[in-house]
Amino acid sequence: MKTIKFLNVTFKVKRHPDYKGNHYLARVDNVRGNTFPLGSTEADMIKEFNAETIVTDIDGKTWTQGEIIEVVEITKRFEDSAETSAE
Repeated sequence: MKTIKFLNVTFKVKRHPDYKGNHYLARVDNVRGNTFPLGSTEADMIKEFNAETIVTDIDGKTWTQGEIIEVVEITKRFEDSAETSAE
């Protein structure tokens, strides 16, 4: 087994003011369990988080997290690890 290390991040979020839909993400106030490589900057983590594709609606529009919610701040960030099979 091999141990990998990464950053585990919790974002405090709020509904994006331009989003008028009812996706469940628009109702949450924090998103936990986001993982990033060690050494990632706060700006890089927020940019990657916002760019993640969430859903394609009935009209064919693809929504990203950044279009549904806004990051207010990073409330928790810590180094974490997990074991994985060595390849």
